[in-house]
Amino acid sequence: MTNFVRQGNTRGLFEGRSIVSLLTGEPEYLDPLGEEAPEGWIVTGYPVESDTSPADAAFIATYKKKFNELPRMGSVVGYALIYAIVAGIVRAGSTETDAMAEKGFPGAEFQTPFGPAIWRAIDHQSTLGTFVGRIALKNGRGTMVDWHYVDGAKVMPSDEEVRRMRPA
Repeated sequence: MTNFVRQGNTRGLFEGRSIVSLLTGEPEYLDPLGEEAPEGWIVTGYPVESDTSPADAAFIATYKKKFNELPRMGSVVGYALIYAIVAGIVRAGSTETDAMAEKGFPGAEFQTPFGPAIWRAIDHQSTLGTFVGRIALKNGRGTMVDWHYVDGAKVMPSDEEVRRMRPA
């Protein structure tokens, strides 16, 4: 991403264009960009420095105390993954593959730093959402601004749509 942005800026690739970029608002991508972060891009990511929701604020504080740095999106995904796996095992009452696939994971709820999520029974997709916002420069580095959280459950295809998309 750093090389792409650098080359694009050098060649005027982004001038006069609206840019939408998945994941670029994650600290993993913004931090290496530093002051070259592309202002104004619409991105998905993790506004770790400005999210004050109770669940995320507690996660951030605990993470920072333990590791002496702010979490990244990979930290959130790893944390949520462990809770998701535990929820499926507890619900199945077993670690047997068939029990977890049939009884454990479909409909299992688990906690994430962004709030509760579930494994949808119809397609085994997690409802963990994402933040959408814009990139701005603050103190010589990129950050997400004007962001809002999009709950995955509210933007995923309905059960009826999933059934229509799948062959009989």
